[in-house]
Amino acid sequence: MPVELYIFSFFTVAYGALVTLAITGFNNLKRNYSYTSGELPFISIVISARNEEKTITKCLHGIINQKFPKDLYELILVDDCSEDDTVHVAQSILQQSGINYSLLRQDFHRGKKQSLASGIEKSRGTIIVTSDADVTYRHANWLNVIASYFKMHMPDMLVMPVDFENKPGILVSFQVVENLALTGFTSGFCGIKKPFLCNGANLAFRKQAFTEAGGYEPHQHISSGEDVFLMEAIKRIRPSGIHYVLLRELIVKTPAMQTLNTLLSQRIRWASKSKNNPNHLNVFAGFVIMGANLIWVALGVALLKSSTLIPYLSIFAVTKFIFDFLLLFLAADFLGRVKYVWWIFPFECVYWIYTLIVGIGSLIYKPYWKGKKTQ
Repeated sequence: MPVELYIFSFFTVAYGALVTLAITGFNNLKRNYSYTSGELPFISIVISARNEEKTITKCLHGIINQKFPKDLYELILVDDCSEDDTVHVAQSILQQSGINYSLLRQDFHRGKKQSLASGIEKSRGTIIVTSDADVTYRHANWLNVIASYFKMHMPDMLVMPVDFENKPGILVSFQVVENLALTGFTSGFCGIKKPFLCNGANLAFRKQAFTEAGGYEPHQHISSGEDVFLMEAIKRIRPSGIHYVLLRELIVKTPAMQTLNTLLSQRIRWASKSKNNPNHLNVFAGFVIMGANLIWVALGVALLKSSTLIPYLSIFAVTKFIFDFLLLFLAADFLGRVKYVWWIFPFECVYWIYTLIVGIGSLIYKPYWKGKKTQ
């Protein structure tokens, strides 16, 4: 039996196992929820902003317009030495908002982790919610659900969904489909109590858990990954403390990357933190996903050479496609993105190139992001 079949048999089985676990976990998660009554916890929303004058208005209005008592939350906006009009736009909006807020200004560009850390240090809430300044949509009950969930279930961390704005274009559609897969894996592995992904654009945690985990200090030297590394630190204290709940009220939306260059730079930055991640599942999953996508390359080469491996590789490719479709459909149904599932047909054929560039790029290239080179 050719060695290629052994290799791709492994990737097919391993990939199928990962997706099956994600689907199992997804089906374990809560889908229905009722608000609790009584006293709710005070929440501090902490956002680091740098050069976000185009999105900061929508971001702030999404927080100001929450159907949550204004005396039960505060916003701490940390401007990381913006070079545009972010501060002035934010200040004019917040002064008229009627909410509790603090606007902190960094004298030099310190990076997201240090900015968030300085905001959390000044926070009054027992619950911290981190978000990004380019989040342009939040449900009006976003804070209500977060507060109620923490009161009823007392998690250490609540991982919440992130989606993209509804915009036309092939590149945007590609990111939406990719995000469906990320949502499926993120939620699914939380559902089996083995979380390994989260997104700091929509993340909530107990301040006490943050302090006990050492905050961002243990990984301050790494320029990204404040969300995932914090999650891993909290898991070491209480492995069952990371939760995810399938409620659309918790979904936030951000703009998708508008150019291929910025998309690749962002994804390479995300992937580069994997080598510092103590959770080996993160690296293993990335390796398996990249290898499984190469099945399409192997099949293409086999077709060109009229190889005897064509039937076997075809079975592997179809099997992977079925697993992808099942996972993406579940995530798409939750996010309200079912029509995007059909983009899987063209994207499945080119996704291997993307994963290869991101995977190799994360090992040899350190992109600039927000004016600072990743470490």
